[in-house]
Amino acid sequence: MASARFFILAISTSLLLGCTASDAPKTAPVSGTVTMDGKPLAGASVTFFPTSKGPMATGNTNEKGEFTLMTNHPGDGAPVGTHRVAIGNAEEGRRRSGPNIPDRYGQPGTSGLTAEVKPGQKNVVRFELKP
Repeated sequence: MASARFFILAISTSLLLGCTASDAPKTAPVSGTVTMDGKPLAGASVTFFPTSKGPMATGNTNEKGEFTLMTNHPGDGAPVGTHRVAIGNAEEGRRRSGPNIPDRYGQPGTSGLTAEVKPGQKNVVRFELKP
């Protein structure tokens, strides 16, 4: 529950602050899949937090566990560089009916998940979560 509140606050802050075209970071397309025990994880929120300065990127998984990230507009991907990654329920209400994602994955400091976004290419990542 705390992780869901964190995501809502982080996303709201990011949207409110935004970036203008002149100060927007260089981004690269990022897509991928999230599975748990080898099965696609639908209804999950995937958030990339840059380890250096810059905005976060977010996306939600579909029924096949697939996601595409956005930073400033749909499909623009994530800022180039290294990211800590958090994965949680896309909506707090889904916790009761959606996937039971362990709380450790909901915070970038405890998830143990990282990703490198490289410029000039489509970055494809896969995250296999353990219950």
